[in-house]
Amino acid sequence: MQQVKAGGLPAVSTNLDAPKTRLWGERRFRKAAGSALLLCALLLLVSLPFALIGPSVERLVVLVLINVAAVVGLNIYTGNSGILTVGHVGFFAVGAYTTALLTTPPEIKADSLRHLPAFLANSNMGLGESLLIVAVISLVFGVLTGLPLSRLRETSAIVSTFGLLVIVNFVLKGATNITNGTKGIYGVPELVNLPTAYIFVFATIAVAFAYKVSRLGLQLRAFQDNEVAATSSAINPNRRLLEAWALSAVVLGLCGALFAHVIGAFQPHDFYLTLTFELIAMLVVGGKRSISGAVIGTLLITALVEIVKPIESGGGIAGISFPPIWGLTQILLSLMILVVMYKAPAGIMGSRELSLSMFKRPRLSESTIDVASLRAVESRSERPAATLATNAIGIDFGGVRALNDVSIKVETGKIVGLIGPNGAGKTTLINNLTGVHQPTRGQVILDGQEIVGWPSSRIARAGLGRTFQNIRLFSEMTVLENVVSSALARGHLATGVESYALSLLEHFDLAKLADTKSSALPYGAQRRLEITRALALEPRFLLLDEPAAGMNPKETASLIEAILSIREKFALGILIVEHDLHLIMRLCDEVYVLNKGEMIASGSAEKVQNDPKVIEAYLGSQEVRAARRKKTT
Repeated sequence: MQQVKAGGLPAVSTNLDAPKTRLWGERRFRKAAGSALLLCALLLLVSLPFALIGPSVERLVVLVLINVAAVVGLNIYTGNSGILTVGHVGFFAVGAYTTALLTTPPEIKADSLRHLPAFLANSNMGLGESLLIVAVISLVFGVLTGLPLSRLRETSAIVSTFGLLVIVNFVLKGATNITNGTKGIYGVPELVNLPTAYIFVFATIAVAFAYKVSRLGLQLRAFQDNEVAATSSAINPNRRLLEAWALSAVVLGLCGALFAHVIGAFQPHDFYLTLTFELIAMLVVGGKRSISGAVIGTLLITALVEIVKPIESGGGIAGISFPPIWGLTQILLSLMILVVMYKAPAGIMGSRELSLSMFKRPRLSESTIDVASLRAVESRSERPAATLATNAIGIDFGGVRALNDVSIKVETGKIVGLIGPNGAGKTTLINNLTGVHQPTRGQVILDGQEIVGWPSSRIARAGLGRTFQNIRLFSEMTVLENVVSSALARGHLATGVESYALSLLEHFDLAKLADTKSSALPYGAQRRLEITRALALEPRFLLLDEPAAGMNPKETASLIEAILSIREKFALGILIVEHDLHLIMRLCDEVYVLNKGEMIASGSAEKVQNDPKVIEAYLGSQEVRAARRKKTT
């Protein structure tokens, strides 16, 4: 391997036989495995002594373990996507009723469920067969419900998941021939014991950690941090949301099945608002972004519920009698959520996972990666030429014409500037090029192909990388994860992607900070990281929205050299939106000028800066300038 030269930018290589090549996530999988083992050991240490007290307490411990698995299942979706779901108890119910119909002895079903179809009435499966069918049904149900729900965001998503819960509850009450309605189901064989519960919850924790550090989990967490940046990095958020929703549905369905085989009898109201509220409280209190938080929150909330139950139903503690206080559990859970949200809005664990080093203060630390061993990868300067162009595009926002009849052209190997006063429409034009907004009229053509109507993720995969006027990094992810998430979304194989990302980072002097959280970087380094992440897409065109904003002269000079080397190594076409005219003069082969959404000038930088229309757009008309001079004198 060779040291990457400061003046050269690495690009993708198909040679993946270098000694440092590794599977992406190898280090992270090892770290996740350590956290999972530590968490399982903690769970065993806390719960096993209680289970040894007696059969009744052992049964309670089994139910607690099922709740832990259910909350971890919720974390797979909510923890990685940031979207709260109140509908997953519906999958819990589906799992419980499915296994009950498959495993309850026929003679019991003949008494309580006389109108069942013959294949259900005569079914007498074992636990293993039943769980397999529950997993398949939960997966199918999860995909069918997830297809529309994965397109929703924020409040609309939460309301829709609540609608799912209501519908499932309504069906359970109304389909009396199959569910026995509000009378419920009884006689379900109690087939789940303590070892089974431990095996299941440990497996669930392992799956949750594996998903979190996988390519799918990484991209979904990128979506949670910043959806616009994620889609502009070629990540398809709807697909990632659907996958997480379906996996979470399977876990909750299996939890419901195990629950049914512990309690033996249940009714529809057992899978409604009370259980939903308790599971959400467990998730939120512990920290919805943390698997460890899901486990710790479940243990804390369970302890609170068990302490409060005797008081709520009327009883005594230490010789003191209490009248029944109905609803006390929900009141205290609500207060606990409020207190935790006030003191620690991200929950007790935040986004941290249980580890031996979790109490170390976050700092700007250097990576343990041997930067000197990074290989220089081959140049992409021989790629065929391509063109990005707009043809009379325009866009209106609520009757306001933000862009009107704007045509530009960028060729690979060229650097084109886009300037204009504030509010001229420069960022709006970039948003139209990258699919953040769709033009009201006109065409956007990438290498001869019309791309208007394409989603941002598809446009990014087709060859457009971009940065943002206001930095949009995946703030909860490390420097390396920011770049890898983009490279994987572009289609890189897991093998070799880490070496590729590190080589890109080394060009911008960021490789030694690869394991640092991106939000901890200073401003200039964040700007460089955003450019690096865009380059990981291997774009044909790079759109830079005010890349020098906030930089000092030394940083700006370094940026100019980096942009020039990017063009040479990648044979990119570069479009720069910038207010720094020195940077524009130094870099650009051609400059376009926008004012009030319309193109007022184009040509060489020297020609444009002397254009009367440009001078007027920036400084005002001669009469206005004369009035200003007179006023100042």
